[in-house]
Amino acid sequence: MKSLFLALGFLGMAFTTSAQNRAVSQKRLPQSDVSKTANNQGEIYARLTSYNQTNTEVVRFKIDDNVFKMTKDLELRGNIEAMRKHRFRSLSEALNVLASQGWKVHSTFVVRGRHGDEQVYLMSYTTEIGALYPWREKGAKAQSPKR
Repeated sequence: MKSLFLALGFLGMAFTTSAQNRAVSQKRLPQSDVSKTANNQGEIYARLTSYNQTNTEVVRFKIDDNVFKMTKDLELRGNIEAMRKHRFRSLSEALNVLASQGWKVHSTFVVRGRHGDEQVYLMSYTTEIGALYPWREKGAKAQSPKR
């Protein structure tokens, strides 16, 4: 009888030990399935300015040239280049065209310019972008603060 209880005790200990090991291994299982993905989504910014010159509304789309180095989306590059050259008839036309292409108004402000008050719209567009390091380019001039 004593040996039966001893055998049942050892058998119970073996079951609990294996159950604990299984629980620990199941907790670690999801960590081995985790895979990293690179998220290169970012926003590019442009300005849409509107002002009156000789009673005619002038609307301009302005964006930095570095955007062409940041994005590899050829369709976006072509659209940006066409928008820079296009003469919009009104501010509402420009905002509607940009909204239809995925641009969003990030902020607005009014500044005093050469032709009176200028309405400035900071536009943003979410796309896949790469890192840009203008200070590492060979042709870049070293700009150090003057003392």
